[in-house]
Amino acid sequence: MPDSLKVTTERTVFGVVRFLLLVGIAVIVSLAMLFLIANGPVNTDPSALNQVIRIKEGMSAGSVADLLEKEELISNSFIFRLFLRVFGAEEHIQAGYYLLNPSMSALEIIDHLRTGDVTIERVVIPEGYEIKQIAQLMANRGLADKDRFIELASNAYLVYGDDLPLDLPIESLEGYLFPDTYHFSWDQSEEDLIIQMVNRFIQVVQGEIAELLQDSQFTLHEIITLASVVEREIMVDRERPLVASVYLNRLEIDMPMQADPTVRYVMSEDRPQVLYRDLEIESPYNTYRNRGLPPGPIASPGLASILAVLEPAETDYLFFVSKGDGTHQFSRTFNEHVRARQSLGY
Repeated sequence: MPDSLKVTTERTVFGVVRFLLLVGIAVIVSLAMLFLIANGPVNTDPSALNQVIRIKEGMSAGSVADLLEKEELISNSFIFRLFLRVFGAEEHIQAGYYLLNPSMSALEIIDHLRTGDVTIERVVIPEGYEIKQIAQLMANRGLADKDRFIELASNAYLVYGDDLPLDLPIESLEGYLFPDTYHFSWDQSEEDLIIQMVNRFIQVVQGEIAELLQDSQFTLHEIITLASVVEREIMVDRERPLVASVYLNRLEIDMPMQADPTVRYVMSEDRPQVLYRDLEIESPYNTYRNRGLPPGPIASPGLASILAVLEPAETDYLFFVSKGDGTHQFSRTFNEHVRARQSLGY
């Protein structure tokens, strides 16, 4: 082989090798960058709030990845699943409750999923509970500082800053801590707990009453406000639409609601009876002294009471009085109401 041809061939081989080497380096660098990006946390804020995530028995790796992406704990479910496969974790995800944070990397989350669940406290928030009652319940379970919980829940801006998830005409989150069964972690802050309850409220609204809201003449805040009064008024489920109809009928004719629960909400004494002197309490929540709805909810209504306001019974009732057994006697006129009270011994 002529020397010139040999040199040309060597140069060609060297060029090909060099090209392949550069391509290989570029691929390695690209994969490394992709890994770093994919493994990076969704939120780099060190104060990002924890979330309790439940991995159900039998969930596939794909379902787990989709859940984590939906909860904004990972940026891409497809790449996260690749990570699970590459690191041999796809078949080792354990069912349970996990305390995760958007500031965690993908590998940190995978490590949690492989090692098991976290200590979880099951808590039932009853329908009709006020913020102060929820705070006491959480404190009794050792999950929150009562005073701090009340302070935060009474001012949404302390929890969310200016990025409120709801259109609130007042600061308080009263009525928006949805009554439900929750699974809380001992490591959650008061902010975490409040946000979890508000998120549940938003989830219920979007899933259960969104269409009904569109046809309502009332705002969401007004509906929750009235529903909270209904919740605190009734003891028998079937009366929810009836009580809702009474208050709606009164509002329609600009008659004071005269709802005892709104007075109890601002009473200094914690007692079930409302006395005549209580009706004189100076407060915008006192619906004996003020017409229309109070400024906001007086408790957390359940879905049934919210639906009762959106789909009330069709009645012309304007009055009702307790029978003393948890039910009420409903009346159309004041004279009927007086006779009902007399017959019941009032």
